[in-house]
This record gives sequence, structure tokens and C-alpha cells, in this order.
Amino acid sequence: MEGSKHRTQISLEDWQYQMLRDLSRKTHKSLSAIIRDLVVEKFTKTPSDRRSDSLYGIVGLATGDGASVA
Repeated sequence: MEGSKHRTQISLEDWQYQMLRDLSRKTHKSLSAIIRDLVVEKFTKTPSDRRSDSLYGIVGLATGDGASVA
């Protein structure tokens, strides 16, 4: 399902660039393809996938209606 693509420019920290470049060499994929894959992975999680999210474990720990206590 390949649609039109939009060119964009991002700035990465040195360590981020190095990790992506290393992954690019190992997988023989372009940096752009890797970043597109990561965006898809991040934004297409299903509710069951979110359960593996490290923050999901705190959901429901608190009680109350959310009103501030002054």
C-alpha cells in the first residue's frame, strides 16, 4: 500500500544516527525506510500491543475522579 511520499528533514543526535546507520548496514535498508518502518510500528499499535508498553502497567493503579486536592 504505497502512497505518495513527502520529503522531510530531521536532526538526530550522534548516537541516534549511529544506531540507525548500523541497522541500515545490517538490514540493507535505507535510513528513510527504517524511519518509515519505525513510524508505522509506533502509530499502528493495537490495544493488546499497548499492554507490552512499559507504562501500561500503571494504568488503573490510582483511584478518584481526577480532581485536584487543594
